[in-house]
Formats: sequence, C-alpha cells, structure tokens
Amino acid sequence: MGLLDRVRNIVRANVQDTLTRAEDPVKALDLMIADWSSALVTVRQAASLAIAAQNRLQAEYDQRRQAVDEWQKRAEIAVDRGDDTLARQALTRKLQYQSEADQLEQSIQAQGGHLDELKANVQDLENKVEQTVMQRNQLVAQYRGAQASQALEQQMAKSGSGSQLIERLQTKAQNAEAQAAAYHELSRDPLEEKFAQLEQGTSVDDELTTLKKQRLLAPGGDHHEAS
Repeated sequence: MGLLDRVRNIVRANVQDTLTRAEDPVKALDLMIADWSSALVTVRQAASLAIAAQNRLQAEYDQRRQAVDEWQKRAEIAVDRGDDTLARQALTRKLQYQSEADQLEQSIQAQGGHLDELKANVQDLENKVEQTVMQRNQLVAQYRGAQASQALEQQMAKSGSGSQLIERLQTKAQNAEAQAAAYHELSRDPLEEKFAQLEQGTSVDDELTTLKKQRLLAPGGDHHEAS
C-alpha cells in the first residue's frame, strides 16, 4: 500500500466503529493516535521532499526560459548584422532550450497535481489526529467521571443515605448529652446538695418576711402580723 493510499484510509476511518468494537476504548484510541502520528511524520517528510523537488524543477525551468530569451536576442542581433549562419546557430540553441523548458513544464504540472494532493492529505491527516486526540481526552474525562460517580454510589450504599447519616449523628449527640448529664448527676456531692437546698430555703424565708413587712406598711394594710 502506497503512502497516499494509507493516508486516505486513515482519513476515511470511522473512529466510533473502532471504539464500539474495542474492549478498552482509551487504549484503542492511544494506539490509533500513535499510528496516525507516525504516518503524519512520514507524509510530512514526503511532502517536504516533493516540495524540494518541485522547487528544483521550477528553478531549472526558469533557467531554460532565460536561455531561450537570451538566444532569441542573439539571433535577432545576427539577423540585423546580416549573418544568417550565426542566426541559425542561435535559433538552434534557442529551440534546444525551448524543448527542455517544455519538458520541464510538463513535469512541473504533473508534479504539482501530486504535490497538491499530498498537501491536502497532510492537512486532512493533521485534522484527523487532532480530532481523535480531543475525542480521546473527552472519553477519558467521561470514564473518570463515571468511576467517581460509581465510587460515590458504592460509598453511599455502604454508609446509607444522607438522611440516615444525619439521624445517626443526632442520635450520637443525644446519647452523648445524656451520658454527660448522668455523669454530672453521679458526680454531685450529697452534702453540698443539702447545703444548697438549705441556702435556697433561707432565701425564700427572707423573701417572705420582706413581703409581709411591705404589706403591713402599705396604706390600708393590716397593721398586725399574722401569727
């Protein structure tokens, strides 16, 4: 298979079909990209050589055309001087260069068509490789996203839903508060509790005595204390 045929096959290749048949799509794309990149290097080299050859043909053609013009002028000078023999020699040389120029022109035209096709194939192959690389990156991103979602779902399945987690946390918090209250209750000193109650009772008695005095001193109040 020639280079151009290989490039045409690559450009016509259906990447999606390859991915559908592949067990590992990412690996398949990596292999395709590597193969096509290698082909791209080869076709670029071929295009560079073809361009160089075309430039050489063009330079030789230009030289022949310049020679044709020069010998034409010399023939005209010989005719003006009445030297037909010299004029014939100049015209013979002119026709020789003209024949060579015509051959070179045909080669340039033929090579030009081949070179145009080669340049177009290089561009098509570059676009194909670029699109495939982009598709490969998108596929990798999709795979990673799917793997992350799957891992999250598995973790959620193990630990329960979000509401269940909140309920568990609330239950743990309530249990902790109850344990702290029980510990506080158990750690209280009975003697201190008795004194606290005694102090609270004294305070209430004082408040009651003050209230009675205020009622007795109020206008219209009963001025004797209740026994």
